Amino acid sequence: MKEENVFWVGTQPLLDDRSPGLAHDEQFVAAMTRACAAAGCKVHRFVAALGPYGTWLVEIERDGEDQRVLWNGKEQRLVLQVKLEQGGWEDPRSLEIPDQDTNGFVAGITELLADP
Repeated sequence: MKEENVFWVGTQPLLDDRSPGLAHDEQFVAAMTRACAAAGCKVHRFVAALGPYGTWLVEIERDGEDQRVLWNGKEQRLVLQVKLEQGGWEDPRSLEIPDQDTNGFVAGITELLADP
């Protein structure tokens, strides 16, 4: 699994106090990828966006489908996304994370990836 930092093209991203910086902590990244693996997913990589919202995602494969767990920092939601055959992503499930720390995100991933 490869870890990558991403930046948005066009303008330099702003970092401010709203960005928790969790996605840039090695222990946090390891915990998120372990949570996905514990749910039976093959983890491909973790990607952190540079910007004010702390957005990140874990690209996974589950049951032969390309999926990803996305923390949408702007909307404050953890989202399961499934890659569509014709391109793009579908968001079949999402949830709010009340405790936005490592334990809260692990619990969220576990709930998000649990069988409905």
